[in-house]
Amino acid sequence: MKTDDDARSTPEAIATGILGGILGGAALSPFGFAAPGAIVGGLNGLISGWRQIYDWRRPSGWTGFVLDSTWGLIGTASALVLHALQAPRSAYVPNLSRRRGRHVYGQGLTIRKGFAVAVGNAVTNVGEGQARIDLLERHEMLHVWQHRLLGPLFPTIYGLWMVGGAAVGATLALVRGDDLRQTIDTIAYYDNPLEYWAYRRQGLWPPPNTHARYVWGGRKRPPDTPA
Repeated sequence: MKTDDDARSTPEAIATGILGGILGGAALSPFGFAAPGAIVGGLNGLISGWRQIYDWRRPSGWTGFVLDSTWGLIGTASALVLHALQAPRSAYVPNLSRRRGRHVYGQGLTIRKGFAVAVGNAVTNVGEGQARIDLLERHEMLHVWQHRLLGPLFPTIYGLWMVGGAAVGATLALVRGDDLRQTIDTIAYYDNPLEYWAYRRQGLWPPPNTHARYVWGGRKRPPDTPA
């Protein structure tokens, strides 16, 4: 039996798909990539419109859609790949996604056991419970907006910091005799300005599993603090 939301999702998907395709094509047209831009913007519009993730009553909903379809196309393209990878297991969580400006998956792709991951306007491996919802709202949603506002700068900053931080961390660990993995994790991941910002917003800084010598601030939280 179709609900009112189901009845509205089809025209919304068509409208956002067309508009997203126009915006994406226009954004990349000056660089000779109008077709890829239109495809990414259009597919995001179709999927996001069908799932009704954008809140059209609020400026943030329109802003998110426009950025996802233009400046943030790299993150949006990555989110489309994530949707494809998640398709076999689904795990989509509509009540945490609809009109929230994001696609939320309860389980799925992760860089490390227990970690949620934000990829463009999608967040995966969120899990269950109030602590995980707080993580989604305060930490991962900041990453979603970082993807949108920084656009192509986001993967550049994040990637360069990770590579450079890993090299610096490995060198310091070997020279000073510190734990190799913890030192690299702290410098390459936790001290990354984009992660530092998110953990601070989450109220979890410094995280308990960081190296006290290298973490920004130099003091560790109690080990029983939830991550």
